[in-house]
Parts: sequence; structure tokens; C-alpha cells
Amino acid sequence: MARIDTQIIIQSAANLADRNGLEKVTLKDLAEELGIRSPSLYNHIGGLDELRTMLMLHGWSQLGNSVAMSAVGKSGDDAVRSMCKSFREYSKAHQGVFEAMLWYNQNISQEAKQTTDELTKLVGLVLEVYKLKEDDKIHASRMFRSFLQGFCSIENNNSFADPISIDETFDFAVEILIQGLHIWQNKGNAIK
Repeated sequence: MARIDTQIIIQSAANLADRNGLEKVTLKDLAEELGIRSPSLYNHIGGLDELRTMLMLHGWSQLGNSVAMSAVGKSGDDAVRSMCKSFREYSKAHQGVFEAMLWYNQNISQEAKQTTDELTKLVGLVLEVYKLKEDDKIHASRMFRSFLQGFCSIENNNSFADPISIDETFDFAVEILIQGLHIWQNKGNAIK
């Protein structure tokens, strides 16, 4: 039997969640996946709720890395497009983990806040080109997060029924949001 540690448990749980869905991840199934008995998991985690919190943090950390890599060498509209695309690709490739991420609350712990600080800073840097006021940068960041989480959740649940391309809808929405930033900036809401 291989040595088990918290990282191995989280990765195995992530694999199970992505393969079967978050609701199907149980401690019993996770123990079977790892080739151990369920009580052995309690040497590393406090239970299913803690495991789901760990999956949530794991997902936000992975997503942050993916989004950051997608923005390298880009700025302005191109960086925003790339970051949105990366977010969507992550959610599609890791649907179970993404489901755990949907209920993210950075206020649950200092670790949770730190998990997304780098992503928040990156979004703030990308938004600098639009010369938004500080409050407006927060509004814009929330707007994109709301759109991305909502769109990806609907897509992952196969809830877009129309025959029109979902890719086209996504691109359309991203372009509208980007143009909204430019309109806001041009209406005198940017820092002079």
C-alpha cells in the first residue's frame, strides 16, 4: 500500500468528483479509491465537510494558476478574453471540483482568503488598463466572476437548450462585458 498524505487524498477526491460528480464523493468511495479503510482517512481529514472545503480550496488554487498562465504576455482585452476562456476550460475539465468551488467564501478562513489573493491581484492588474476607480474594479471583478460561474454552471449541467453554439454565446457575452468596460471608461467613470 502506498503512503497516504493529505495531498494524495485531495487529488484522489478531485479525481472522483470530476469523474462521478461532487455529490457522489463519499469517504467510503474515497477510501476504496485509495486502497485503504475509511477510518484511516480520519488521520488526515476531519470528515466529508472538511474534504469538500479542501476540494474547494484546491480548485481555486488550480484555477488561479491556470488563469494566471493564460494571461502571460497579454494585456487589456486580450488578457480578459484569455482569462475568461481559461476559467471556462477549467470548469469543463474539472466539473466535480468546480461544483465544490461554487460556494466559495473567502471569509471562512485565512487560508481561503490567501487561496484567491493572487487571482484577485491578477484580475486587478489586468483591469488597470481600463483605468477604473478602485470600487469599480471590484464591481468589474464581481461582474466577471458572476458571469463565469453562472455560465459555466449552466453549461456543465447541460441546461442550454437552444441549438445555437454555446461557444458563440460565451464569446458574445465576453465581448459585451469587455465593451461595457470601455463604455464605462469613456463615460468619465475612469480615473483621470
